This record gives sequence, structure tokens and C-alpha cells, in this order.
Amino acid sequence: MGNLNDNKHISIDNAKIKEHDIKLYAMVFMIYSFCGSGCFGIEEMISSAGPGLALALLVVLPIIWAAPQAFTAAELGSAMPYTGGFYKWIQRGLGEFWAFQAGWCRSLSQFVDNAVYIVLAVSYLNVLIPMNETQAYLVKAGIILFFTFINLRGIKNVSFVSTLLSILILAAFAFVTVVGLIHWNTNPFTPFYDPDQGFLYSLSGALSIGMWMFSGYPSISTLAGDCKDKSVVYKGLLIALPLIALTYFLPTLTGIASLGDWQSWGSEGGITYGNVAGLAGTGFITAFVFIAIIANLNIFNTGMTSLSRGFYAIASDNLAPKAIIKVSAKTGVPYISVISVAIVALIMCRFDFSTIIIIDVTLMMVDYVLIWIAGVTLRINEPDLKRPFKLPFNTIGFAIFVTPGILVAITALLINGTDYFFGGMVGLIIVPLLYVFFKRRYGGLSAINPELYPLNPKTKLGYGDLKRISIIFGIFAVLGAVASFFLPWYEGSWGPAYYADTYGFSNAYDFFLHGINIISVVFAATALVLIIISRKVDGPGKSIIQ
Repeated sequence: MGNLNDNKHISIDNAKIKEHDIKLYAMVFMIYSFCGSGCFGIEEMISSAGPGLALALLVVLPIIWAAPQAFTAAELGSAMPYTGGFYKWIQRGLGEFWAFQAGWCRSLSQFVDNAVYIVLAVSYLNVLIPMNETQAYLVKAGIILFFTFINLRGIKNVSFVSTLLSILILAAFAFVTVVGLIHWNTNPFTPFYDPDQGFLYSLSGALSIGMWMFSGYPSISTLAGDCKDKSVVYKGLLIALPLIALTYFLPTLTGIASLGDWQSWGSEGGITYGNVAGLAGTGFITAFVFIAIIANLNIFNTGMTSLSRGFYAIASDNLAPKAIIKVSAKTGVPYISVISVAIVALIMCRFDFSTIIIIDVTLMMVDYVLIWIAGVTLRINEPDLKRPFKLPFNTIGFAIFVTPGILVAITALLINGTDYFFGGMVGLIIVPLLYVFFKRRYGGLSAINPELYPLNPKTKLGYGDLKRISIIFGIFAVLGAVASFFLPWYEGSWGPAYYADTYGFSNAYDFFLHGINIISVVFAATALVLIIISRKVDGPGKSIIQ
């Protein structure tokens, strides 16, 4: 039956991806391109929060949100530099089931995100070259096919393109910083927050944007299998985080100080970093539109690489379509995985993301929280695991270090909006169902190591999987109950009018709130039923962490 109650696990690195000589500078630029790629998006933080609070968040979030991501990724990535990165760490720390949840949550999230960057790039291009819908789609398709070609040629080609584009973006924002400094004429910290909205609303409006801007650091870990020198990934993370933080803060500081008018900042028709550059000449405003296009293409390029490796690693463990594991004999690239990313982008870039994107936030938060829990668990269960980079804390200190990130993640789920919370609860159902499907169809890790990962012949799942699924439903049933009280208090004064205007029907707010209440009850009932069934088919006392 296997060692069902032993919380120590293996992390099977069965990848066949070809390794390449990737230099540290190239990895730094790849991380910058994926996690940063310019300040685009921060404009909304300024007008939502107020200038002082926006700048404060650009200082605080790297410490309490990005640093736990990057430094945990550096520690675990130095110990387990495998293709699949964070997916393999969670597999080692928490077991197959929880690794699947994190891997698929991140994959589904990135599938949506990648297409968004193509849509944004072409929308910027449409400002300079007006296009009809068909023309715009043909341009999107051409861009996707071009970067698919780059990715199919291998990580060295991807890193060359990301290095070139990142240098252009960094130079552009360095120019903005200098121009803003020269034209400094107002206090950029005044007012600290929007006096008309109050501190709490100002904070909530900017926090979700700031979290988005400082996200993605663990995702780059999926590229470790492509690198001969495994250390470049974790070393790159340690360099890229402060680089990104500075290149967010400095242009924003001098931009606000030079132009002021913080209420008018915004990426669509408002004041942008291009307007700051325009202080040196109107031609620079147009040039910055090109920089915005380049920035979005830069993210797409590296995002395709990261996603394809993560998806490949899941498939290698028999938990995704088997065709995904095919690797080119010539380039060592998982070409079916790369092509799958391109196909999804070609399909999804035709659609409006205003409803699809609401599922995204919850999926990302699940991923991050599981990485941090895995990090703490590995400190407890495998204290002697070789970690070339190790945070200078004991286990309790490590837990304290990652706790702010977990709290920020939970807070984000609640303050992102009633529609986002509702969408996240609906989207959450997808991943456990996918696990049941792929586990029963392909066997998962039991097909590789049936002794360590035995199947229950009654369920064709791992022992304890039903209980683990019940935990997911139980946690979100509790969060749903909390949200049913918190959201009316938090959004009550403005929520009904806002959601009616956004979604076009008068009772939209009540629809989402009632939906959350109904789903919470269904989740709680499902959790209870699964626990009862689990006791009958799995037996009592099975570890929930396999």
C-alpha cells in the first residue's frame, strides 16, 4: 500500500529537455521581461490610490509580497533546479495532489494572461495604425506565430529576444526618470491618498494592481531544466527583484513630481509615462507607444517559454495530455507544449477578457500560497536538504517571512471585488475536477512509482485524495462565508450602482452576492460528503499531505 502516513516525498525530475549555456545576464533579462517589462499599469495605481500611497505601495509590496515569492523561489530553486520549478517543489513538499492544484492553477492563469498581452499590444498599435477587427486579428495571429517560431528554436533564442527588448524598455524608463527629474516641480507624495474616497478604498483600488505588477517570480523557475548552470535562475531572481522595484519606483516618483495632476493618470486616455517623456519633445510620446507594444510582446515571449515548461512537467507526471511530453530531437524543446500555448492564444485573443480574467486572481493566489506552505513544510521535513541559497532564518523565521504574503493573498481575494470573488469560486471547481479526470485516466505518479503513490482500487485516485479535495471546498466555503459579511460592508455604499453600470442589469450586485452564498453552501456540503466517503473508501488516519 505504500507509506501512506510519511510526509516525506520524492520529486521526480523526468524531463528530457535539452540544456543550454544560459548566462546570468540573459536570465536576469528573462525574469525582468516576464515579471516587470516596464511600468505600464502603474498609472491606474496613482489615480486609484493617490500619489503618496501609490509610491508607498511600490516600496512596501516588494518587501511583503514580491520578496517572499522571489526568495522562496530562490531557496527552493537552488535545492531542486528541475523543469517545472515550483510544481516540483510543491510535489516534494506536499505531494502529488497539491502540486497538481498549483501547477494547473498557474497554467490556466498563464493561458489567459498570455493572450491578454497580445490583445494589449495590438490595441496600442491600433492607436498608431487604425485597423478593423479582421486586420487586428491577423496582426495578433502574426505576432503569436512569430514568437512561437522563436520559442520552438529554443531558450537561447528566447533569451536573446528578451535581452534586446528589455534593454530598450529599461533605456526608455531611464529616460523618463531623467526627464521627470529635470522637470521636478511638485511634491509627489501629496496628497498621500485620495481624500474623496478615504484611505481604505484608496488602498484597495491600488493593491490589486500592485500585486499584479509584483507577481510571477516563481513562474520563471520552470526554466531551470533548460539551463546547464542551474544557479543562474535563483541568482537571476535575487538580481531581478531589486532591479524591477527600482525601475517601477524611480520613473513613477519623478513622473508624478514633474506632471502632478495625479487624478488624471491612466493608461487609457490619461497621463502616462509617455507624457513625461514628451516633456523632452512631442515625438517621444509616440515613441512610448512603441515601447508599450514592445513591453507586452516581451512578456508574451518569455511567458510562452515559462508556461510551456510548466505544462510539460505536469504532463511528464501523467497528469496532463500525453502528447504534451513530446520533445524535439534537434532543439530539445517541448514543441507540442509550445504549440498548445500558441493555439490557446490564437483562440482567446479574439474574445473580451472582462469576464474571463475574473477567474485569474483566485487561481494565482492558490499557486502562491501552496509554494509558501511547501517551503515551510520542507524546512520541517527535510532540514538537511542541500540548499545552495538559503534564507538566513530558522524554520519559524521562514514561516514569519512568508506569512505577510499569505495574508496579502487572502486580502486580495476579498477586496478585488464581489465579481472577482464569485468568478474565482466558479473557476476553482475546474482544477479538482481536472485532477480526478487525469489521475483516473493516466494514473499520475502511480504510473511511475506505484509503491510511493498507490492507487485506491475503489476510487482509482490516490489514498486520501477525496479528503484533500474536501479541504479545498471547505476552505473556500469558509472564505465564502466571510465574504458574505465582508463584501456588503466593504462595497455596500457603492457596490450596487457600480456593478449595475458594469454589467448592465440593476441587480448585478445581488446576483453575485447570492451566488457566493449558494456556492459556499454547496462547497460546504460537498466537503462534508467527501469526508464521509473518504472515511469509508480510504479508511481513517490517512495523511492529507501525500
